[in-house]
Amino acid sequence: MAKEHDLDLAKIPGTGPGGRIVEADIQQALAAPAPAQAAPAPTSKAPAPEESEFTLTVVEEIPIQGIRKVIFQNMHLSLNTQAQLTLQTEVSAKGMQDFRNRINNILDPDETKISYNAIIIKAVALALRQHPRVNSSVDGEMIKVWKQIHVGAAMDVGKGLIVPKIRNADTKSIMTIAKEMGQLVDKAKQNTLSLDELQGGTFTITNLGAWGIDHFTPIVNFPESAILGLGRIVEKPWVKNSEVVVEPRIALSLTFDHRIIDGAPGAMFLKTLTRMIEEPLLML
Repeated sequence: MAKEHDLDLAKIPGTGPGGRIVEADIQQALAAPAPAQAAPAPTSKAPAPEESEFTLTVVEEIPIQGIRKVIFQNMHLSLNTQAQLTLQTEVSAKGMQDFRNRINNILDPDETKISYNAIIIKAVALALRQHPRVNSSVDGEMIKVWKQIHVGAAMDVGKGLIVPKIRNADTKSIMTIAKEMGQLVDKAKQNTLSLDELQGGTFTITNLGAWGIDHFTPIVNFPESAILGLGRIVEKPWVKNSEVVVEPRIALSLTFDHRIIDGAPGAMFLKTLTRMIEEPLLML
């Protein structure tokens, strides 16, 4: 009977003759409440470290992947491969402002208005035609000067930095460049840019003027050899013909690979570009 109910006979006191266990003892053992089992000891939890002024707390971990990984690798490659030098100057934007306003004022409401970027892309392309060494790349032990002038316009539409290209910008009108820029911006926002529209540039411009920046040191878009940074257009006092005048001015920052472009050719490119920005009619 004890075996039937899985009872341990050694733990049942016998009341029969000689201390033998009788049926009544087993019945009593079955009727007795089961002994309470000891509760498991609580596991101790390590206390959280106390924060102090020397503690660094991670609030977010962002994987380096996708477009960010491409930017990460290209920027590292550019600075580790080239000897980059930045030349900075400031030029009058009045001629460019007047030129843009005159054209936009005669356009129909449904026609694409020209932007400052479109004007500067055209000016850059024509300056590159006059200073072809700036329109080059390094390939091993060879400097390759490109016949085509494909100007990239760096932009960030919320998905990371991308640089779509205006192909053969030196052969296109400012109006055509403005229309193509509008189309590229729309495609960038919709994430529909093709690989061909993002590759094969020979020069890049990047504009931080909208964020109130004047001068900066842009990093060359490898494997190109030069990039132009544009600052904001802002009115400043300026000495002109021995008189102090207030006029709109724009800062230009040219970064180039000093291994293959010397300081003087870089400065001459900037001088040519300055002349075209200040006198846009020279581009017609």
